[in-house]
Amino acid sequence: MSLTNLLQLNRKSKKLTLMNIVEKTGLSYGKVYRIFNGSIEKPTPNSLKQLAKALQLDYSYLFQKAGYIHKETKTSQTKTSLIPILSWDFCYLAFPFQEPLSAGLSDKHIPYHRNIKDGFAISVDSKHSLFPYFCSNDTLICEPHCPPKENDTVIFINTQTNQFNYGLYKKNKNNPYISSLHQQDTADIILNESLQDIILGTIISHMKS
Repeated sequence: MSLTNLLQLNRKSKKLTLMNIVEKTGLSYGKVYRIFNGSIEKPTPNSLKQLAKALQLDYSYLFQKAGYIHKETKTSQTKTSLIPILSWDFCYLAFPFQEPLSAGLSDKHIPYHRNIKDGFAISVDSKHSLFPYFCSNDTLICEPHCPPKENDTVIFINTQTNQFNYGLYKKNKNNPYISSLHQQDTADIILNESLQDIILGTIISHMKS
């Protein structure tokens, strides 16, 4: 994901206008406009710091995306992951995730006891709560690119409502489908397409509020 797309995606997920960005950063409207339309491909470090603060992003991640610093390659995996806490609005805009996720996508993180690739956390809000399974302020740890196993709980997109719902990943004679946990969903969702086109992530941990 390019720096421009990353900034635009986060701006839209937070429902901020360019004028809101100007007010939060103190940058001129012209500069903000050129940064967000890609005319300025490598903003100054000071501009990136102001944008990171306004969009609640990790500024070191923006520095990396702008090409000021290079991502370090680690030879050994750590036992703990620092996972970004994403908003539902961001997930709606970014889904399906085509690129690796990074802790830098948010300035809010949660440590997890093992290293998981592209893991993210999401806080259940009133719109996405489902009693008695998931209540408001619960935190869900998800893996977006790990193929689910049978009976795993997943977050999937309901293609009729374009809303994220919860369901159980099932198989019938090796034919995968999702059994929705929502009462209004009376039919199972047959997975004929790629799993990544419908499943936001497999829930691997549920932290109750």
